[in-house]
Amino acid sequence: MRSRWMTLSIALATALMLMLPVLALAQTSRVQGLGIQGDYIKDYTGMYTYPSNITGVGNLMYGEFGSGGNTPSDKAVGSVMDKLFDGRFGTWGVHLRQFTPQLGQGDNTSQPSPGTGGADPNFNGNEGFDIMWGHKSGTTSFGLRLDRSFVKFEDQVPGITTKLAFDPNAFSNNLGRNIMGYGAGVGFQLNPQTDVDLAAQLQTRTYENSLTNNHKNTDNGSTTYQLAARAMMHWKPNVMLVPVIKFSSYDLSEKLDATPGGGALTQFDNTMSAWQLGVSTDWTMGTNDLIVWGLTFAQNKVDENENLFGLAPPPNSTINFANHVVITESFMPQLFAALETHVNNWLTLRFGANEGMFESLKYEDKVTGETAQTSRSTFAMDLGAGVKVGSLQFDATMSPNFFQNLGWVGSGIANSYFPKVTATYAF
Repeated sequence: MRSRWMTLSIALATALMLMLPVLALAQTSRVQGLGIQGDYIKDYTGMYTYPSNITGVGNLMYGEFGSGGNTPSDKAVGSVMDKLFDGRFGTWGVHLRQFTPQLGQGDNTSQPSPGTGGADPNFNGNEGFDIMWGHKSGTTSFGLRLDRSFVKFEDQVPGITTKLAFDPNAFSNNLGRNIMGYGAGVGFQLNPQTDVDLAAQLQTRTYENSLTNNHKNTDNGSTTYQLAARAMMHWKPNVMLVPVIKFSSYDLSEKLDATPGGGALTQFDNTMSAWQLGVSTDWTMGTNDLIVWGLTFAQNKVDENENLFGLAPPPNSTINFANHVVITESFMPQLFAALETHVNNWLTLRFGANEGMFESLKYEDKVTGETAQTSRSTFAMDLGAGVKVGSLQFDATMSPNFFQNLGWVGSGIANSYFPKVTATYAF
């Protein structure tokens, strides 16, 4: 009799574990709610940086309900299918998005590198398609990705054509480029305790703005790319080490050809790059709760010959951004930590933070030789929650003051207490 009750208890416990959100597939909202980069944890959103990960996702459909409060944007619907045609043609992923995501990310609010300068500078207002494919052979997986974003405005005035990623009156032409992107990745088992992911993404980012008098403003370099590598090393049964290395490069050069109207050809050489080298320890506690501690050494650099971002001179300096200026943001290192805990079989709470220990922002005017530097320690914290409702897994980021007033129920104040919400259906 005792054995029977023990068997029944084990079966019941197993059933409850299968209902836990951690065993369901999570989303971009989960990663952002943890306040860390997705590179350092297991989540299906890793496939955007490491395309070979698509072979381990299974069948799912997700909905990005957007972010931004009462008028959310950056919405998306996508699906991954590994049973299509009985799996004979590999695993396929299709993503339909309102905005183009940042380089190697799943949405437009996530960024590929830490820091203010780690964000993708291109505001993409229109994505045409994003298709992924993967195949697994033994312990080795391969993944490919193809994406495109394109907008073209044609004026009624003959000879005026604008090919930008959004309304040309809304922002800088140079930072609104059309994209054609290609990605590839391979994942393999280095040994029984270590899995390795290698990935590369290449994009051509172009724009053309034909002005009056036959003048033309276009890109003078379109190559953008990202290289990424990580390993998931099972150090102990409940501890995993995740080393990560990434490098990104953006060519933001442009030229103004005014020669047809009697003017000169003006060219600006601008580049932006980012690198990082980090490691995290992922601890599985209790019933699949997660504790993450890690650090990353990172640097973001802008090398510009025009004021790309409309910056003002740093305090107590006369640096002229119309000159050749180099801006370097460094984290030596940045620390991060996060907790994800399952309150019960349908509710998950999470929080995380990051802080730069030796963080600096340096400006160099290459024409006058003047330099300026700011040393600081930037702290950022995020909150999140996950709810399992039937077959849907909902994840959301939470307002920083949610636990102080418990949202509208506790305060009566109508506000956005879940700024970003995502749902996933696994089948």
